[in-house]
Amino acid sequence: MIIAWVLCMIVMVTSLVSQLEHSAALQIRLLAIEEEAHAAFAAAENTLNQCEAQLSGATPLAVLNADDTSARCDVTVVDANTRGELIRIRVLGRTMPKQPTPFKPNHTKETLLESMVYRNKQDHVIERLSWRVRWSAAQSTRSDPL
Repeated sequence: MIIAWVLCMIVMVTSLVSQLEHSAALQIRLLAIEEEAHAAFAAAENTLNQCEAQLSGATPLAVLNADDTSARCDVTVVDANTRGELIRIRVLGRTMPKQPTPFKPNHTKETLLESMVYRNKQDHVIERLSWRVRWSAAQSTRSDPL
């Protein structure tokens, strides 16, 4: 009876150790995924700030449906009047993981941010009205990223 009890305890401890190892491996992978997603968000936010800075130097209505592929900006004038313009900016931030998985060697994290800004026509001052994350995904299957 004691031998059965000892064997049962050994099986239970072995099972517990394997579950802890599995849990630790999942936590490590989760942290890596969060770091990659944060890097993608930071890249999109940096690009969004660059696009807004470029708009402050552009002439009024010169950005109507402009697409700057070097900065990955999708700029659209939503509304314009004599005093200013309401402009929508969409940017895509991408980041590659530090250690690609063997099944997905090009496993990228992507984040699409959208910002609504108001630009005064006289002094070209940009005022951000709102921003939001449109989507954030790993190796997105979207056909139109911007």
